[in-house]
Amino acid sequence: MKFNLPNRLLSLVLLLSFSLSTHAEEGCFPHVKQVAEQLSSQPFSKTPMMKVDTGRITYDHYQHIKFKGNQTFWRDELLPFQLEFMHPGMHYIHPIELFAWENGTANPITFSKKYYDYSEVKGLNLEQDEANMGFTGFRILAKLGGKNSSYTEAVVFQGASYFRALGLDQKYGLSARGLAINTSLEGQEEFPDYTKFWLEKPTKDAEKLVFCALLDSPSTTGATRFVLTPGKTTEMEIETQLYPRKDITEIGIAPLTSMFFHGENSQQHYGDYRPEVHDSDGLMLQTGKDWTWQPLWEVPYFNFQSTPIQQLSGFGLMQRDRDFDHYQDLEAWYHARPSIWVEPLEDWGKGSVQLLRLHTESDIVDNIVAYWKSDAGQAFRHLHYRLSWLSDEPPAHTLGKVVATRVTNKAVDGLPGHKGRIRFIVDFSDLPKLAEPPTAELIFNGVGQTKPTVVQENPYVKGWRVIAAVYPETCDKPMTATIRLTNGGNSLSETWSYAIPESLCNAP
Repeated sequence: MKFNLPNRLLSLVLLLSFSLSTHAEEGCFPHVKQVAEQLSSQPFSKTPMMKVDTGRITYDHYQHIKFKGNQTFWRDELLPFQLEFMHPGMHYIHPIELFAWENGTANPITFSKKYYDYSEVKGLNLEQDEANMGFTGFRILAKLGGKNSSYTEAVVFQGASYFRALGLDQKYGLSARGLAINTSLEGQEEFPDYTKFWLEKPTKDAEKLVFCALLDSPSTTGATRFVLTPGKTTEMEIETQLYPRKDITEIGIAPLTSMFFHGENSQQHYGDYRPEVHDSDGLMLQTGKDWTWQPLWEVPYFNFQSTPIQQLSGFGLMQRDRDFDHYQDLEAWYHARPSIWVEPLEDWGKGSVQLLRLHTESDIVDNIVAYWKSDAGQAFRHLHYRLSWLSDEPPAHTLGKVVATRVTNKAVDGLPGHKGRIRFIVDFSDLPKLAEPPTAELIFNGVGQTKPTVVQENPYVKGWRVIAAVYPETCDKPMTATIRLTNGGNSLSETWSYAIPESLCNAP
């Protein structure tokens, strides 16, 4: 026994060393999962507000608090990713905790006035509040144009579990969220918070940045691992493990939040000089080789739409229209705002894509929400997917695409037979060269009649225009019209799908 003891001790030491080494190599995720699981056994407690009068930091003040460019985190080490930290102010009153993760150790990143230039807000005397302040978010800077380009903002996290990202030459638009809870249940929605972040220190030649976050809400905790790959198209692989505190009625997976004020299909433009104002103009769905395009439209109050799907390949809120002339906004740059495409990285099974639309009379209010809802309900606790911030279409989408949707229920051309009619003018582009005009298949899911479609070549979009008319017999039941182009058998285009709003219906 005495002879074998040193060997056994050596084996134990080696085993422990290997275990610790493996844990360190796995990064922050195992640690954060442990923290989240332990926290789930405790009652929920909202992060306290900072003990400082942040209300005196108005919107104008906040814009004049500058992060010092020579203080970006990891700057001195010339790493491919750098960090800026968000100052408290306005409604950002709950601090988050930040840690730099290196060699299996979490090192706190603490608030300091050294990061900020207060020269334009001297009257607020913010320096005296340093001890009571904390960060409210952070930005990740990267070289979106490649190794020889300059550092620019790639991602920002601030507020609840919201975050936004940019690809090359894009401008901030729609947001993503870590999780949506009870979004479709009026008065019951929860907004989970990311309360802590661990950012793994990258190597000098790293092309990806890995970081983790702790999610917390009254109903659940969660651990999330992000893998950020910035570039022309910025991608983020996201893996979340949930630890529910109680039963959850609805879990919204990969939630996206956007704005649609008015567009080419709108009946009301609110006296706006801009032809279109939106961060996204359509919801796109992919199931295998089938693609569906649902144009967004404004609603008088509230609209909720659920699309059942057997096997989801992807979905996203897209900004397809890239023509500046269609927006005429030199400040908001709506034509340069990204789309976000969601791709499951595991089998999500049966479920539905949920689309929530709210009325707005302003372009500063987000009023569009889309997310995946699994039929497995709260048993769906492991979420793994990829987000892509695109300026173009997903590479897998090779069918023809809808580039414009126009709608009218008026007899503007004076022709007979218009009473009760809704007319759709839909332009398709990006189709293969055809010897003969395509066939337009129109399906009207509702109570009413249709007339044969008209297909016209449209050289201005290098594609085809479809004019379709439906005659609803009642306006109090759901109605949907779909159109796709075929060559008589095979699909040549995605399917255009329009849930007809009651406000558009004028049945006799």
